[in-house]
Amino acid sequence: MELIKHNNITYGFARDFKHDQKLRASFNSLTEAVFGFSLENWYHDGFWSDYYIPYSLIHNDKIVSNVSINKIEFVIEGARKLGIQIGTVMTDEKYRNRGLNKYLMERILPEWKDRSDFVYLFANDSVLDFYPKFGFKVAEEYQHSKIIDKHSDSSAWKKLNMEDPADVTFLVGKIKDSNPIAKISMRNNVSLIMFYCNWFKKNSIYYIEELDAIAIADFENDTVYLDDIFSINPVNINKVIQSISDKRILRVILGFTPLNDEGFEKHVLKGTDTLFMLKNTFEFSTNKHWMFPVLSHA
Repeated sequence: MELIKHNNITYGFARDFKHDQKLRASFNSLTEAVFGFSLENWYHDGFWSDYYIPYSLIHNDKIVSNVSINKIEFVIEGARKLGIQIGTVMTDEKYRNRGLNKYLMERILPEWKDRSDFVYLFANDSVLDFYPKFGFKVAEEYQHSKIIDKHSDSSAWKKLNMEDPADVTFLVGKIKDSNPIAKISMRNNVSLIMFYCNWFKKNSIYYIEELDAIAIADFENDTVYLDDIFSINPVNINKVIQSISDKRILRVILGFTPLNDEGFEKHVLKGTDTLFMLKNTFEFSTNKHWMFPVLSHA
């Protein structure tokens, strides 16, 4: 382990330690304390891939600060791009205001900014002043929605059970071989999608037999939030929407930018997180009216 001195205190520095049981346990303790989740099951299920790399500082044998990078392959309007998403930025409460995240950011960015097409992150309102110090700039995202005026009475669909290995295998296969449905489409990253499907979205996964497609969707009052669609063959988004919507559902809000946005309204996304992009790649997204798929947020 590398030792570094910061503000007259010696810390250990470690990166990419997913197979180190002791460090992984300490990392998970910190994610539990800060975010309320652990990555232990994700690791044991084989979904913690080489695309997710934590960079951590250790003091008194425990991880006290972390910044992770996520290597994410995208197809963006037909072109292959590699994005580096900064995430899991956290510090133990007793070690805050010591510049530990700043140290990690200054170590990570020189390593990755020239090895990718763009670097970006999502930040909540409490840290909006932090990231511009490293050359990040706020970028707008646009979300698509529409009023549902047609419903299907014939489609058969079922909810997949993430406790059933057969359903998990079925879902993974659809994700791996899925046909892009979005202008920004995450590729070759089953691990990140399965993080959502085994945690926050485990009760939101539906298989539509007629279309041979899987929809990740949540229903709230008269609105369906359609986060993603996985189908090996090209699929019509409007047919998916009709299939999962009964007559009480009047509106759909998409968690991605559809390849064909005819019939959809679009508006500037005002959510709980703000998109920041490193300034030297900021122009890449200017005036595109895109959004990163919600299941690509790390």
